Formats: sequence, C-alpha cells, structure tokens
Amino acid sequence: MRSPQFRIACCLCGKPIPLASDVYALDQEWRRRFPQMVGTLACRRCALDRNQWKCQNADGTYVAGHHQPAARGDEDRDFDSWSHIAAEETHRAMVTTHPWSGLVQGAEEYLRHLASRPGVDLAVAARLRHALDEWDARAVAGSPRT
Repeated sequence: MRSPQFRIACCLCGKPIPLASDVYALDQEWRRRFPQMVGTLACRRCALDRNQWKCQNADGTYVAGHHQPAARGDEDRDFDSWSHIAAEETHRAMVTTHPWSGLVQGAEEYLRHLASRPGVDLAVAARLRHALDEWDARAVAGSPRT
C-alpha cells in the first residue's frame, strides 16, 4: 500500500506548507512568544522571514521569561529567533520526529499508516503509536487535541 499523501498547515499562519519546501521545528521560546501556535512545525516564511526577535536586552540579559537553552543547545549562540529553530527537514521527517505536531497539523492518516507499516524502526513505530494512542484517548474523552 502506498503512503497516504498529506499537507501540514504551518503552526503560525495556518497556511499549507508547500511540499517542495522544508519544514522548521520550533522550540518552547516560540510557543511562549506565540501562544496561539497549533503544533510546532512552521513554514519558511514564518520561521525565517516574518517573525524575528532578539533574545537579549541591550545590557546582555535575557528578556523576561526567555526559555534557555536555545533549541540548538548552544547557550553562547542563543541570540535571536533563529537560535530557537530546532531542526529543518522534509515534511515526512518532521512529522515522524514530531508526531504530536504532525497530528494536530494534518498528517494523521500518514502517521497511522507509518506506525503500522512492516519494516519501520521499532522505536519510531512505538513513538508514533504512543502519540496516536494519546490522540485517540483525547478524542474519546472530548478533550482538546491541540
């Protein structure tokens, strides 16, 4: 059986991320600054072009509430919004490594397929099944899935 096709919506602007573009995983500093985010996977425009900030005040101290360390784990390089981009990969790689975001952003059918496909790495399949079990439990309980 072929893998289901999917398009994920950007966690910030909500627009479908073009399939030819990479996807950017954002860390908790982004979530703090943009609490309306749905998931953590963003398009290039939102991650790199539209939403830029500095992490430090003019005196070198971090802004109030700042999450450390930066996504890339290098405190010395934690100076702006780009420091808080955890990864840049393809759509399939990102929803596989960030399954909850994949679920809330539109890749449920693909993740279900991948979790049950023979030959998938056991650790990957287990991580996907865990996220899917939580997703299904929230649906049964009537809890929000965001």
